[in-house]
Amino acid sequence: MLDNLTIEEKIGQMLMFGTNSSNIEPICNLIKNYKIGGVILYKKNYSSYNEMLEVIKKLKNANKDNKLPLFIAIDQEGGVVNRLPNDIENIKNIYDVSKKDNIDLIKEHADIISNILYNSGINMNFSPVLDIYNNSNSSVLNKRCFSDNVEKVSLYGSIYMNEIKKNGIISVVKHFPGHGITKLDSHYFLPFVFNYKKILNREIIPFENAISEECEAIMVSHLIIRKLSGLLPCSISKRFITKYLREMYNYNGLVITDDLRMKLVDLIFGKLSLKKVFLSGSDIVLLKYKENDENIFKMLYRYANNKDVINNINECVLRIINIKDKYNIANFNCQNISTNDINSVINNYNLLI
Repeated sequence: MLDNLTIEEKIGQMLMFGTNSSNIEPICNLIKNYKIGGVILYKKNYSSYNEMLEVIKKLKNANKDNKLPLFIAIDQEGGVVNRLPNDIENIKNIYDVSKKDNIDLIKEHADIISNILYNSGINMNFSPVLDIYNNSNSSVLNKRCFSDNVEKVSLYGSIYMNEIKKNGIISVVKHFPGHGITKLDSHYFLPFVFNYKKILNREIIPFENAISEECEAIMVSHLIIRKLSGLLPCSISKRFITKYLREMYNYNGLVITDDLRMKLVDLIFGKLSLKKVFLSGSDIVLLKYKENDENIFKMLYRYANNKDVINNINECVLRIINIKDKYNIANFNCQNISTNDINSVINNYNLLI
């Protein structure tokens, strides 16, 4: 399959777009014209569950003539990060569930979400959060973390990840190497971490455990860690992704950047961040759609004209092909389950907010 793809199609596979709008036609056009490999759903894309299903069908229909199936991704953690429409009941923050120290409840939380996603035609979830909760940075992570205890985050995080995988959803753990260390929200700032030893001795431990448990996809954060990533955010640093994540941990799963359109990353690095990613060892670039984004592809086509870039692209796309094949994502189709049926199942688990 890799040999059957043009360089333009390979570049498309490494890009995942989303839009905070009910108008998804620009995304459909990117799928048709530039063969992008994935889409991330946001709550503003639909106002009801039926509308969400229609959006997913439109996206897949736009991809029908392309050579590879489409990642349909979502950030569905439950609680404060809830991307499902309002007619689907929300469930508790994972932090509140974890306080009960009941592994069955952790599994149930993962089961509810992953089964809803699978039956809706979604095949990838940016979850679980493996950052460590810290009261001083509650505005950043709120109750999205499992615990402030490293051992609990490691144990519960891996159990949750494996439960998602078991239910046929690609689990993307986040935010490597540990956003819990900073008080700053990388949506608006560029967190600069000086205490890299704390990262290595504490924050990264749940991710190390997930990798040992055959983690298949990792989202890398925009932290700048001078000793590990140089003067670049980890998300676009070859030194960090290739030399640290891939080589030190012998990790050969997917690496996905956090959204490169987050405010300061976009402002400071702009299009340079895209070029950096294509040599960094990251497989998928996450981007919030902007008008005239078609120019990105023209720039990347010109950029992919040397052996190093092409070799890196081939390695990345091979990993993408492998996981799309493993999860057979072409067959993820909506099961037409009613909202009443879904809410009835959620109520039975007694995990409502």
